[in-house]
Amino acid sequence: MTQSVDYYVLTQLLLDDIYFPTGESKLNQLGGGTYTVAGMRIWSDRVGFCCAPGCDYEGNYDKWFLDNQICISGGRREKNCTHARLNYFPDGEREEILLPGCATHRESQPLVSEIPPEYRDCRGMYFFKDCEQPFWDELLPFLTHGSAISCWEIFGASACPQNRDFIGDVLHHIDLFSLNLTEGRRLTGLSEPLDIVKALRDMNAGNFIFRMGANGAIAASPQKLYHIPAVATNVVDVTGGGNSSTGGFTVGFCETDGDILEAGLCAAVASSFIIEQYGVPANIDDHLMQQARQRRDALRTLVKPL
Repeated sequence: MTQSVDYYVLTQLLLDDIYFPTGESKLNQLGGGTYTVAGMRIWSDRVGFCCAPGCDYEGNYDKWFLDNQICISGGRREKNCTHARLNYFPDGEREEILLPGCATHRESQPLVSEIPPEYRDCRGMYFFKDCEQPFWDELLPFLTHGSAISCWEIFGASACPQNRDFIGDVLHHIDLFSLNLTEGRRLTGLSEPLDIVKALRDMNAGNFIFRMGANGAIAASPQKLYHIPAVATNVVDVTGGGNSSTGGFTVGFCETDGDILEAGLCAAVASSFIIEQYGVPANIDDHLMQQARQRRDALRTLVKPL
């Protein structure tokens, strides 16, 4: 029987072999939704990952999830987990090459029908997705029959003017929304953050987080706006910072009955722990969770209403 959880992530489990211009490499890095799972786990010890892993998952890539009491669910795939080589170049660009014998991103996408029945009444759920109509045709009816707060982090390339009407329609049905500065500029055609935030509100975004990297984030509700600074920390690798931020945002919103300021604080703190090393923290335990609360309390004094 599936373990009971309060929060879960619905997206792919990805594996990355990262090659840097220096010749260094990091192999078998947990990627994709793992970063969001970690961002949630920093604030809750009842987290699940509906990710439909491949046939090579058990015994090869399951240790971190077992060590941190993460419940893995979703149907299993006959092919190996989606695994790619990421080649980074000196100019910051990268190329992604899918390794042979593994599932494609589409093949490893968990289906709405694979969400365990026990998850229907969770407190919060997150999904990372584009604007592909069949997915939404399944998801939106599912959302109407459950009680979970829903959070959509949009796939970057989908945040474009051609999808503006579709995104606006979907936002009627979504509780939380997450996107970054580049995506906001592309979607709205605007450049200044506050102008973008206003345009997002006009597109039916109610409660959302607008992520601006080292410049922090804007946490928005229909009535309030806050600038949440980034936590001052030793940055090693920014990969997964946005995903983990959104995971923390989801849990923070739910745990405080919709307090957008506290949600934004949880988002910033979650991201700060992810970017301090390559990949996710090895152990998210009581000590780390206590550190997270201390960082949140310190950051609260730096927040500015807008």
